[in-house]
Amino acid sequence: MLLVDSLIVIGLSTVSLGTIQEADGVKEHTFQLCNVGSEKVILHQGYTSCGCTTIDFAVGKEMAPGDTTAVTLRFNPKGKGGEFYESGTIRYGEERKYIQMALEGNCITSEETLLRQFPVMVDDNLRLSVDRFDLGIIHIGEKKERTVVVLHKESDNLQERIPIVFSPDSKTPKGVNHYPYPIRVKCKGEEKKITIILDFLLR
Repeated sequence: MLLVDSLIVIGLSTVSLGTIQEADGVKEHTFQLCNVGSEKVILHQGYTSCGCTTIDFAVGKEMAPGDTTAVTLRFNPKGKGGEFYESGTIRYGEERKYIQMALEGNCITSEETLLRQFPVMVDDNLRLSVDRFDLGIIHIGEKKERTVVVLHKESDNLQERIPIVFSPDSKTPKGVNHYPYPIRVKCKGEEKKITIILDFLLR
């Protein structure tokens, strides 16, 4: 039990949902709070760490010593692929003390979300988050950094982050440039060359 002032969460204050599927929709868990103090408290307000999570409890409820009440956290995994940790907090008592609960786990992203996150198709096994960057105005010797994320569908949708580091030299023509920047990605044991376009204005 986690002791926080006069309210405690009975059992675990952080509950693991394990591995869930985005396509399966909202997941929830109901926590039980108990007033172990010697005075009554009132539950004033609740909030969560993200808009993907909601908290449901009896706002304004007066809890005498020994009273218990239910608090439900609901997590909507839509567009939230990967590991997650989302909390819900309740403010209570005259001093606005707080108690917190949380849900954690790993979300398997749906195919629809993956297509939105990685819209550039290289082949059946590789997709990119982007294949073009606008670097804006840049000067000789100045360095610009970006990141391309590669989705490896053949490796259970593994996501590989590849840094893009570019600095124009004296051979780069002034004015508007569309610079081909090569990156190399391994797929099924073979190296594949992919070109990323860097748009910039050199002054």
